[in-house]
Amino acid sequence: MQFRQATESEMDALYMMGFDAWGGKMPQAEYLAACQSSRKYAKGEWYVLEDKGMPVASLILYRHQFGLEDGQAGIGSIATSPAYRRQGCASRLILGMLRHLFSTTATTTVFLHSDIDTAFYEQLGFERVSRESHCMFINRSTDITLCTSPSYF
Repeated sequence: MQFRQATESEMDALYMMGFDAWGGKMPQAEYLAACQSSRKYAKGEWYVLEDKGMPVASLILYRHQFGLEDGQAGIGSIATSPAYRRQGCASRLILGMLRHLFSTTATTTVFLHSDIDTAFYEQLGFERVSRESHCMFINRSTDITLCTSPSYF
């Protein structure tokens, strides 16, 4: 399996990975149209974990949006294709993103908002911003103090 940036031609398939979690009662076509026109989705960079040339998990990366400062990034919309769930794909994708950010950029802190049990992300090294919050972060620097989380996260 390989970590890489998504291509434009893959976007509809990536959006549909999250349909069962975020689509609610919307028809698939309406959900897909909402994703395609989402200003939030257009602001980020999409990454995938691929298997045999096909994306099996995806996430979006934000670098300077939603109150993120220099050295901070945010990830979201983490989804796995139903056929690949519970096989470690999301973990591999997130760890690939963290390796990429921490080794090739000046990023020191990565945020995410957990809409699942936070234990999943804690196993990957993330911590809650506060006990009451579902905003989480992972930090490669020990000299940073978190006062508030970015607005989206």
